[in-house]
Order: sequence, then C-alpha cells, then structure tokens
Amino acid sequence: MSAARQFGTIRKLPSGRFQARYSHLGRQVSARSTFPTKTDARRWLSSIETDLQRGEHFDESIGSVKFEDYAFRWLDERPLRHNTRQLYESQLRKWIIGPFGSVRLNDITTPDVRSWRSGLLKSHLSENTVAKIYRLFRTIMETAVEDGLIRANPVKMTGAAKEKVHKRPEVTFPEVVRLAEVIEPEFAALVWVGAASGLRYGELTGLRRSDVDLETGQLHVRKSLSFQKGVGPTFGPPKTMAGVRVVALDPETLEILSGHMDTFTEPEPDALVFRSIKKKPLLNRYFQPSWRRARRDAGVAQDLRFHDLRHLAGTTAASSGASTVEVMARLGHSTP
Repeated sequence: MSAARQFGTIRKLPSGRFQARYSHLGRQVSARSTFPTKTDARRWLSSIETDLQRGEHFDESIGSVKFEDYAFRWLDERPLRHNTRQLYESQLRKWIIGPFGSVRLNDITTPDVRSWRSGLLKSHLSENTVAKIYRLFRTIMETAVEDGLIRANPVKMTGAAKEKVHKRPEVTFPEVVRLAEVIEPEFAALVWVGAASGLRYGELTGLRRSDVDLETGQLHVRKSLSFQKGVGPTFGPPKTMAGVRVVALDPETLEILSGHMDTFTEPEPDALVFRSIKKKPLLNRYFQPSWRRARRDAGVAQDLRFHDLRHLAGTTAASSGASTVEVMARLGHSTP
C-alpha cells in the first residue's frame, strides 16, 4: 500500500535552513520565512493544509506589497477634501513612511508600531498630534484587512488613537457683544452670525448674497472657503456631507446681518457676504490679526478662538429645547 502524498514541498537551502512551499490556485506559495529544521517546515505546511480543509486559509503572500505603495494608493482612492488630503500626505511622509515605507504590509508588527509611537511621543509632537498620526496609520492598515491583504491589523494599541480633550474657554453673549463692538465694523456681523448660527469659519466666509434669505432668516450653507497651496482662495463643499444645510437666524442677528449686507456686501447675487478689508475673500490668515486685537480690546480669554463661537451656538440651541440631533444638524456634524 503506497504512502499518502504529502502536502507541499520542503527543500534545504545552502544556509542549512529549510524552505516550505505549497500550491494554491495554480501558483506556488512560499512561507514568509525559512525554518531551522525540517520538522518546523512540515509543521507549518500541516497548519496550512488544515486551514484549507476548514475553509480558513489565508494567503499571507498577497500582503507582500510595500506599505508606501499601498498607503499612497489608499490616499488616491479616498474622496478627501484638498486640505485633508494635504494633511494626510504630510503626516505619511513625515512620520510613517520613514520607518514603514519599505516594509511589507504582512511584516508590520504590533511591537514595531508600539516602538514607533513611543518615539513620536518622545519627539516635539503633542500627544494629540501623535494620536492623529496613529489614527491615520490604523485606518490605512484596517483597509488592508478589508482588502484581504493581511489577516489582522497590527496597529491596535488600546487608547493610542484617543485625543485628550482640553477644556476650551466658554464664551458668553456679553463677550460676543464686546468683541463685536471693538472689532472692525466690516467684521462685527461675522462675530454675531458666528455666535448665533454655529457655522464654521469657512462656511461663513463662503456665504454669498444668494445664500441669505432675508425674508425667512435662513442661511443656505453650500460652499466653504479655504486656502489651497499653489492655487489660493478656493470655494469647495463644506467639511462634511452634513455641512450642506439650512440654518435659521434669530430676528436680532438677522437684523444685524441685513445691516451689514446693506453696507458692505455688493448687490450681485454671487457677491461674498463677508470680505477682507481689501475686498478679497476673507481667508483666516487675513482675519486673525483683527481677531487678536478684538480679544485684547474686549478683555476676553486670549486663547479664545473664533471656532469657540460654534460652541456657544450649540449650547444656546440645546438650552432652548433642541434635541442632540437637532443641535448636531445645526452645527453640520454627521454624528454627536
């Protein structure tokens, strides 16, 4: 009686180690590493054969693509805003590609990731910045799992992706009044509408006359202003899909906005509601000097950001009885 045919093949290399291979879907698949003994090689082949019989086989050789190649393909395939794409590419090139770019996906290990993150934490980067970089790495590798290139995500350290929440200054309406009084007249309504509507800065500065319904008090958020390197001021979609929305203003803020538009906004439907003093798109870089002077002159917290006005709009809406979902919709968030 003939012996059963053994699964796979084993050959001894000049180094004295053993290489194991098996045939799968018409091609030869080699173990990712060689083995010190023939018994170890046979044991590995036996585990592969068992997985095939159970329908649990995973071909680790398909994860041999280099991380750099996969990461930039991942980036190209994502429908990202220009600024987000630039940020991700910068994080990849500066902090991830160096140690992992030439490493195969299936050779990246959790200990390697832990050591890499520890190095970032010892650098000049803040913990929250490291968390953002880590989160990008984790997301890319999670997609590799979904693509069937690796069995499990090695970027899986508990809590490493979580950012610390720093308590922001809580702006009050009396402070909004003072800020609007001391800032240049061209920007007073911007402060008021920011505090009342909860719109992001880019959404406010992307508003055009046709986006403002002075009869109903509704703002139609369709575009957002940003700066694109090599291009300049750019009008694109809001930060999220939920950012395309309609927000109603209270009568007092609507009156302030109407007065602003009568004085500072050109009559054409596509005229920008808020512009720089030089009548250009009001990029944040042009507004910040005025905001810093206003903070100083109004006597408010010197680390108060214009973005903090959104929090006042949210808490005001909540205190008036709006549900969490309604508040999130007003602020243009997809999730709480």
